[in-house]
Amino acid sequence: MPLPPARTRFLAAALLPILLATLWPFPGQEPEGFISCIACGEHATSDVLLNILLFAPLGAALALQPRSVTRCALTAALLSAAIELTQLYIPGRDSSLGDVLANTLGGTLGALLTRIAVLWLLPAPARAARLSRTAAFAAAAVCWATGALLTPTFPDALYYGQWTPSLAHLELYRGRVLDATLSGLRITPGPIPDSRLARERLAAAQGFSLHVRAVAGPRTPDLAPLFAINDDHEREIVLLGPDRDDLVLRFRARATGLRFDQPDIRLVSAMRHVGAGDTLDITVTRGGARQEGDYRIALNGRMTSGLGCAVGCGWALLIYPEVFPAWLRVLLGAAWVGGLFAPAGFWMRTRGDTLFAAAAVATGLAGAPVFTPLVATPVLQWLAAALGILTGFAIRIALVRRAGITG
Repeated sequence: MPLPPARTRFLAAALLPILLATLWPFPGQEPEGFISCIACGEHATSDVLLNILLFAPLGAALALQPRSVTRCALTAALLSAAIELTQLYIPGRDSSLGDVLANTLGGTLGALLTRIAVLWLLPAPARAARLSRTAAFAAAAVCWATGALLTPTFPDALYYGQWTPSLAHLELYRGRVLDATLSGLRITPGPIPDSRLARERLAAAQGFSLHVRAVAGPRTPDLAPLFAINDDHEREIVLLGPDRDDLVLRFRARATGLRFDQPDIRLVSAMRHVGAGDTLDITVTRGGARQEGDYRIALNGRMTSGLGCAVGCGWALLIYPEVFPAWLRVLLGAAWVGGLFAPAGFWMRTRGDTLFAAAAVATGLAGAPVFTPLVATPVLQWLAAALGILTGFAIRIALVRRAGITG
């Protein structure tokens, strides 16, 4: 049997991730019903962006057929509505009007980009230079935006100390806190009498030190809070606790207020050899202004430094599954950086374009960690940026040769 046409394969490739991402059940959970709001939930911004990205390839595949952009948008809307209706009966899924609108927008954008592909796939040299430099600038801007979104923010409110709290969205940790201090300020369960002082110490330019002594509980199947600080609006300010074999630290960041997802600071395998009843002596320190995003965690005297988020954590602002292993998070960080700079390489034509792209890489990967709370960009992400530019350039050369165009 002959292979299906390329357009049919592209359509199938666009549909498969949509069906997997939207119809996969979560056993043990009831369907959550229909939600009528447009942007719902703690990660509403991330959800909207992900839905747009999810349906954009479908719109592009539909636009390859002889149909109008309006028909492509209508097809995306009907498919999205059918999926949302089906989700009403799938365990652990929720359907919403906002998802239909975001999916339709994604399909429409994908169709529009496909219909004007002649303007951006093989542009004239002058337009290619503008596109390359705009793409390089945008990639550097995303690096800086990542640092800005991951900047800790501590709202002006009444704070509450919490020792092994029972929180509905987290596991219960069956250990016991003995003592907790924040830069010398003792934090006990209940309202913190001087919340202003706690807030100042968390945000201190010279850094802070959080010390928690506890008795360990059994291994947890998911993230469980050992120590936390929340405010009177039930917003999480600080959380420290085990997640299976890892020790996790979270701070409220600007991303949270803007309803993005947020990566955590994770000491991998730190709890692997800790058994129930063992002593836990944990000290978390953050550097001063020049090392704002550099966290150090000492567990029972063993110190690990250089913890924090790099430029490559940008992907985790869209979706951050805690179950991902450490090696996969490393690869996703490299892939994210490479993908950011690939468009600049795709449209690169001249030496000036190359120099501009190199300056953008330096500005994003070296500059952002200096002026935002990001750790220094690891070598792998520097290599990924260079590889992304080269990959984009190679794809353009392949397209030019296939189209039979010189230059």
